[in-house]
Amino acid sequence: MKRSVALVIETSNEYARGLLRGILRYQQEHEKWTIDLPEQHRRADPPRWLRTYSGHGIIARIETKSIARAVQATQLPAIDVSSARELSTLPWVETDDRKIAELAVQHFLERGFRHLAFCGDGSFNWSRWRREAFVAESKKVGIDARVFDIEDDSSGMTWPHARRRLMRWLVELPEPCGLMAAYDSLARRLIDLCAQASRRVPESIAILGVDDDPLLCQLATPPLSSIVPDSEGAGYAAAEQLDAIMSGKKMKRLDTLLPPLGIATRQSTDTFAVEDNDVSVSAHYILAHACEGIQVDDVVKQTQLTRRALEKRFKDALGKTPHALIIETKLSKAERCLRETALTLEQIATRCGFEYSEYLSVLFKKHRNMTPGVYRQQHRQ
Repeated sequence: MKRSVALVIETSNEYARGLLRGILRYQQEHEKWTIDLPEQHRRADPPRWLRTYSGHGIIARIETKSIARAVQATQLPAIDVSSARELSTLPWVETDDRKIAELAVQHFLERGFRHLAFCGDGSFNWSRWRREAFVAESKKVGIDARVFDIEDDSSGMTWPHARRRLMRWLVELPEPCGLMAAYDSLARRLIDLCAQASRRVPESIAILGVDDDPLLCQLATPPLSSIVPDSEGAGYAAAEQLDAIMSGKKMKRLDTLLPPLGIATRQSTDTFAVEDNDVSVSAHYILAHACEGIQVDDVVKQTQLTRRALEKRFKDALGKTPHALIIETKLSKAERCLRETALTLEQIATRCGFEYSEYLSVLFKKHRNMTPGVYRQQHRQ
């Protein structure tokens, strides 16, 4: 007999949909469950039937005390996939917010930024954790990150007042600045405010979101770079743990934190903040032309330097050689094609300036520790 499992998870945002995809993948692989999925909004009251639910288990985003009480009342095995921690006795599966913030700082440092900032929503634990980790990671390299917190209940009630304060904060940020937003929809708001304040993105303020919601990111102007959390992996792990508990396996309460999958780089961070003009000109030339089959000698021609001198100054400013940046730029475009299109590997190789798809595969495996096919499977929405 198949077990019945209730999923108290909203479908209105990309992170939650990733959780559901992971749970679905586990269910399809094992064919053990029937799923009860109520229509649910984030932080909404739980469905009335949940308190008397007679199924076998629950996976829930327990973000309010009312959801916590309803889940507790069932006395069923349950897994929490929320950072709110309203029921600290339950097994907990979440993405690792500290590693998300560390990846953001690393992304900006690799692009030469020495001014960093964070904008988040202090009403969420995960936003506070990302802020704290972002500030701490910045301090390690001698940077005092600037911080702005908005408590937004997503209804728009608090936005007009916060918008005025946020506009003032953005105008006062030093240029060029790398700005991490706690989530994609906030990052989009920041991009819009920058346009109103005549702050160019990414040249003046480079903006990075979290969740990699494909529609939100691609409809932004410019398109939004975003950290890709392993929400599908979190959903799968939660389903796996719940299945073990429902099968009678004795397990210690587990806290499972999954690191992010990487960064989906788009135009909102597609820049370099370096004072060395020759390096800046060369790096931006690479961003614009890497996929046209250029070589390092083509980059050198954009300056009055020798190849050896440019490579040294490149290394000093960005920690990598022009050749390494060419490869990285081509691979980043290959990643975008794998995530966002149905192009074949041969077509992607051509678009990214590789003569042979086999060479793309070799470089991809070397630099991403997985094949293009595995990457596409993990990241396609």
